[in-house]
Amino acid sequence: MKKIFQLTTLVAMALVVFSCTKKEVSTEQFDTTAVVLKAYGPQPVVRGGILRFVGSNLDKVVSVTIPGVAPLTPEVVTAGVHSEIRVTVPKDGPELGYPVLTLADGSTITAKTQLSYSEPILFESFSPTEVLPGTTITIKGDYLNLIHEVILPGDVYIPDDLFVAHDRYTIKVTVPETARTGKIGLGTLDESEVEDDKVLATLNVVESEEDLVVLTAEGALTAKSYKAGDAVTIKGTNLTLTKKVELEGADVTEFAATATTLTFVLPDTATDGEVLMVMASEVAVSAGTLTTVAPVVSGVTPAPVKNGAVVTLAGSDLDLVTGLDFPHAAGAEFTFAEGLIKAAVPEAAQEGDLTLHLANGKTVSANLTLVKPVVTEFSANPAAAGSDITITGTNLDLVAAVTFQGSAAVEVEATETQIVVGVPTAAESGKLVFTLKNGASLEVETELAIDKPAGAYIGVMPEEVLEIGDMFIAEVLNIEHLTDVLIDDVKVNYLVSGNLLYVVIPEGAKAGSQLTLVSDNGSVTYTMNIDPGTQAAFVIWSGNEDLGSWSNQPYVGQFGFLLEHPEFVPGDVLRFSIVPNADWWQLQIFDGNWGGQVCTAPTAESCPDGVFDLVLDQALIDKLNGLENWGGLFVVQGENCSLIQITAIHYIPQETAIWEGSEDLGSWSNQPYVGEFGALTTYNIAEGDRIRFYITPNADWWQMQIYDGNWGGQICTAPTAENCPNGVYDVVLDQATIDKLNGLENWGGLFVVQGENCTLTKISLVYLVKD
Repeated sequence: MKKIFQLTTLVAMALVVFSCTKKEVSTEQFDTTAVVLKAYGPQPVVRGGILRFVGSNLDKVVSVTIPGVAPLTPEVVTAGVHSEIRVTVPKDGPELGYPVLTLADGSTITAKTQLSYSEPILFESFSPTEVLPGTTITIKGDYLNLIHEVILPGDVYIPDDLFVAHDRYTIKVTVPETARTGKIGLGTLDESEVEDDKVLATLNVVESEEDLVVLTAEGALTAKSYKAGDAVTIKGTNLTLTKKVELEGADVTEFAATATTLTFVLPDTATDGEVLMVMASEVAVSAGTLTTVAPVVSGVTPAPVKNGAVVTLAGSDLDLVTGLDFPHAAGAEFTFAEGLIKAAVPEAAQEGDLTLHLANGKTVSANLTLVKPVVTEFSANPAAAGSDITITGTNLDLVAAVTFQGSAAVEVEATETQIVVGVPTAAESGKLVFTLKNGASLEVETELAIDKPAGAYIGVMPEEVLEIGDMFIAEVLNIEHLTDVLIDDVKVNYLVSGNLLYVVIPEGAKAGSQLTLVSDNGSVTYTMNIDPGTQAAFVIWSGNEDLGSWSNQPYVGQFGFLLEHPEFVPGDVLRFSIVPNADWWQLQIFDGNWGGQVCTAPTAESCPDGVFDLVLDQALIDKLNGLENWGGLFVVQGENCSLIQITAIHYIPQETAIWEGSEDLGSWSNQPYVGEFGALTTYNIAEGDRIRFYITPNADWWQMQIYDGNWGGQICTAPTAENCPNGVYDVVLDQATIDKLNGLENWGGLFVVQGENCTLTKISLVYLVKD
């Protein structure tokens, strides 16, 4: 092999423009798209060497023409305003002349200096041509004293101060571990010592015609199948060159190696795939394909098994199992001993395939069958609608709800042998359906006949939502037996016209209030569909107490009111209505046993409209509930005013949706912007109000993260399957969060959400409306 290069003088790159002094001003900023050739070199260049062109946007050059040879396609080294392209000068044919750059549109740029050549550096040979890392190779030629760098394959640069020997005719270098197979290059500069780009541009590199072959480890697995924890053996040659073993699912850096044998312990996370031995040069050599052992389940006992009982799995290699999922109940706890896996069947588990997980991601399945409830007898068949019946059988403790034909499911508390359940008045004859605690449904084989009530009952309960003061109207069957109507066990006035019942929704009715129809032969109770509005008000005292000039100190207020109304919570108020008797007045309010003032004294200045709201906290609620032996909840005294009424006001949380949809968050891959910007302002959201997220799980384990709409940080603890089992997650707002969300006007939404195994379906505001 011979490579010849004439180095007659050390010349900077041929300049197309004059070099700038420090005071000169660059004009590049005025046109960053123009193609400009600033310099090329080296000059002279060796035939067969690399010619470099630097300038602006040279990546737009499609060919370079050197006199005497056909146009050359350039290699783009860097693109853009500061760009570089390269071509290799052919060994045969180049002549003196001016290089020409051709652009895609056919326009050309001609260099302003003539290209010349010089020749005498001779790269004649190197030996040996096949080496192990650490071997010294000898390079032969002429004028090798001008070489200051040897470049081995794999971008391994050896400067001349590391040459083993160096004279005009010989260079000796030791091949490092990082070298690869490929051409050897000889450089006229030590690039590690030069920082000036213009000097670097004078570098000439002469390459060998033949490849240097750098030997690597070679070997093969001695077996095809291994179990996690087994010793894996590779037999071959040069195996001590291996620095790392790469497996599917794991990398191994701890292993024992001789020239002919390499062994390592198979990690738990390794799975089926190719085994690669990686050299220091990052060259990877395959030792073959490995298959990992997976467990085999030979039996599941007992079969069927009851939820809550222990199930046993027998088989082989079950010690590899790291996780166990029951159908509809992932992440079950289990034990392994004496070759067996044992686990309690979760209440939520359903029939289907058990999934056994391995650390390497493999899974194994086994069939699970479950014990089911069996009905042996009904206490009455036919059963009267509106009455209670007892269902007798086996394994009935698995039942969570019973659905009668024609009516909604009824939740039950069952024992192993009995269920006592009320027969809905809307029930029809037919087969019952059990909803099991694991969520599965089971139709009972025996039919149950239904006798309708002999007393008054509502055939179809009205669906419309009613508010306080609205008229409830329903068709009542057997209405001639009706004697009384109760709402929450309190008699109310009603009117009957034909088969229609008319009842006014009374003050104090709430969501979930119970309507009872009392007949001369029994009674039937229904749940009403009531929306009580934003607040419920109750007058707990009214009168006319002129407080004189601190002379009248009456006991006022209905003791026991708060005990009778447990819905009152901190934040609700007791409102005092005051009539001024002069321009200046003052009122003092003590608890009923004179235990101390319960609030700051209302005055003409602090309470100009004569309405004073005492905000309840838990300590005050507890204090007022302990005044049983006193004349009233409060003692009042004051001057120039009269107290005429005390009203208790309960604020009912309101919920309004600000976003609805279906955003499946995938596996952290979907990150939608959601929520209506401006909603917090529109609904006057305050500290203590909440934002409610409705989440539908897509798997037993899920998680969601909620960020403000400009990715400014998580606004709450991440909702998960553990802390949000019903899929409803409330974020209680503080003022800092409210201010942050109110400042997102230019963003896509109030929130950005991301997560795994769940779908976001709705976002609501839950807030209190206060006068």
